[in-house]
Amino acid sequence: MNTTTMESGQKVPFTAEEWDKLRFLFQDSVMAKTNLCKLAQNMGAKWPIRGKNETPGKYTGHTLDSLLEMTEFYGKENRLPLLYSILKETQSLDDPFSDMVNHLDKVAHMESDATSALKQMEVPLDFPVELANFTRETLSLCRSEGIHTISQFVEFAQKSAKSVIISGDYRLLLNALTQQDKKVLKVFLPIREDEPGLFLAEAIGHMARQLGDNKAASLLEAYQISTTRASWQNATPLAKQEVQGLIGELKLAVKKRMDLMPDEAQQLRHAVNSGEAARVRFFVSLRDPDIESLSIAIALAALDVKPKSKGLLGRFLN
Repeated sequence: MNTTTMESGQKVPFTAEEWDKLRFLFQDSVMAKTNLCKLAQNMGAKWPIRGKNETPGKYTGHTLDSLLEMTEFYGKENRLPLLYSILKETQSLDDPFSDMVNHLDKVAHMESDATSALKQMEVPLDFPVELANFTRETLSLCRSEGIHTISQFVEFAQKSAKSVIISGDYRLLLNALTQQDKKVLKVFLPIREDEPGLFLAEAIGHMARQLGDNKAASLLEAYQISTTRASWQNATPLAKQEVQGLIGELKLAVKKRMDLMPDEAQQLRHAVNSGEAARVRFFVSLRDPDIESLSIAIALAALDVKPKSKGLLGRFLN
């Protein structure tokens, strides 16, 4: 700390610039109206002046020269260094509060950026969260919190960030939106990196990735679609009633997605009716041959295409 000799001849262990910087920091401090006796006590010191008005705010409105003319400091060389020390120590403890304010400001920008990113990607703000590729835990929390749309999800994640409890899908999606990281976003939303809008192939691809091995094996066997994934090849197909129940669930789930993307739905119907090559082209954007194959099977089941299997499962479903 620098020592300054004032015009009065009094020496203080700091400069006028250092005092101005410190008092400026205290202008918006939550500690500006706290009694100096209390602040001094917190650092193991003692402020010699009593009174309700003895707060940092009483002194931070003055320049260093002005302080020296005040009766509280005139001729009392130890008081001004003590005041500076109290405020300096308090300001260092006050930094976490400043960090919190900065964090909340950042979160507010995150919310704005997140909403803006959704609009730029042409993702409807009312996109249903039940159609997003979230974990069961996240979807369960959404239901319990009354979160139905992606915009509500972002708002909840933003509020959670203020409480420093955000994690999992919430943090990943919110961060990806603010950074417009489509590689991460397409894990959750049916989008593509190089095109705006929603895509039915990606939506069904999300469904395929969520299916268990036994369910995947059953659909692939029913439509005689091959796979190289060992876990599907070795899985035991479901029983008749389970397969029928699965197809019923898939029809309902795919219909919700088709209703949300009517143009894409028309393209899917055309692809399914046009044969194997068209079906492959429709799902080629998934860039995973096994997921593409399973997605085709899901689409066939959802659009009431009869299974090709000649075995027991095929007889069950025909």
